[in-house]
Formats: sequence, structure tokens, C-alpha cells
Amino acid sequence: MGLDKEIAAGLADARLVEWQRIGYDEWRAMLDDKDVRQVVGKDGKRYSVVSYALDDGDGRIRMSVAVDDGTWLAFVPLVRDQIMYPDGTFVE
Repeated sequence: MGLDKEIAAGLADARLVEWQRIGYDEWRAMLDDKDVRQVVGKDGKRYSVVSYALDDGDGRIRMSVAVDDGTWLAFVPLVRDQIMYPDGTFVE
């Protein structure tokens, strides 16, 4: 059985919502840093949630979240990202 994409997407989106609550300066402080969490999904399986920030150019910061369930599909995790402008707004 492969990665449950609905659960993985929910975990990634929840992590991005956490980031939306902080400001640009805090996002910027996370550049080149990585946060790795083990989270139990609603299906009882353990998922790895890896979050990191990248400089997207022109002052923008891209926050990316990759989620996998530890199977061979970890080589192709589900990825969600969001981009913040220096004024604190997000790319839609």
C-alpha cells in the first residue's frame, strides 16, 4: 500500500498553516534550516514531515513541506510549498 496522499496533504497543509502565523523575519531566520517531525496520521501510520525554508529571490521566501510514510515512496514524497513576500503577503 502506498502513501495516503489525502492524509499526507493534510499534514503538509497543517504545517504550512503553522508558518502562516509567524512573520517574515521569523521565516527569514529559518533559511537553510530543516525541521523534521514524526507525526502519526489519522490512519495510525507514522509519517515524516520535513519542513524547510529557501530563498526564492527578490526577497521572497519559499517554505516547503515534504511528507512521506517511510516506504520506498519516500524517494518521491508529497510536497507542498508556500511563498511569502517581504511585506508578509503570500503568493496565491
